[in-house]
Amino acid sequence: MLQEFRPDRAIDGLRSDIRDRLREYADDAIGTPMDRADSAWRIVQNVLAEELLELNAGLPSDAQVHEKDRLALPDGGQAIDIVYRGHKISIVRPKDRRSIFLVDPSAGRLPIERVGLKLFIAGEPIASALLASIARLVERATAGVNSDPVVAPRYMAFEMLSSNAAKVEAALNLATENGFRFVESYRTPDLHRRVFVFERPA
Repeated sequence: MLQEFRPDRAIDGLRSDIRDRLREYADDAIGTPMDRADSAWRIVQNVLAEELLELNAGLPSDAQVHEKDRLALPDGGQAIDIVYRGHKISIVRPKDRRSIFLVDPSAGRLPIERVGLKLFIAGEPIASALLASIARLVERATAGVNSDPVVAPRYMAFEMLSSNAAKVEAALNLATENGFRFVESYRTPDLHRRVFVFERPA
């Protein structure tokens, strides 16, 4: 999956180095929830920029993960898209500017939250959580399924823990927001996981 990403280096070692370097990013903002969200937004941008710089070092342009910073969305919010071969994940800040979350087609809508002096994405430290999302992004783009960005995919499938109601609901909402309708779900060899299949009406 990630063989394009520095095959001469151990990916696990690279991830560990980045996590170690970024683990002390602190959100020291005081004041209103908006002030604290401002600080968190800046930290997310800094962490993301450093991770992408490390991952992309020495790679040809068609093998790099790109950051596209859109400062304003039509509804007044903000978003940063992380793009690889036409596939993307997004970090979004709604119009009220009081919260931040990651939209990952493989994992759903994940909150970015301050716990103590650290930032976490859905309970995982920010650096490792971003790397995990980027890995899922690359996996989707290189899997050979729906990897042509010119063609709108007709079907989409999510596999997830069926016991995690929040993630299942997030996946259903994400699919609906992108024009898909739920078709069916079925159990995988792992009895605790299910595959949810969606169809985009012709």
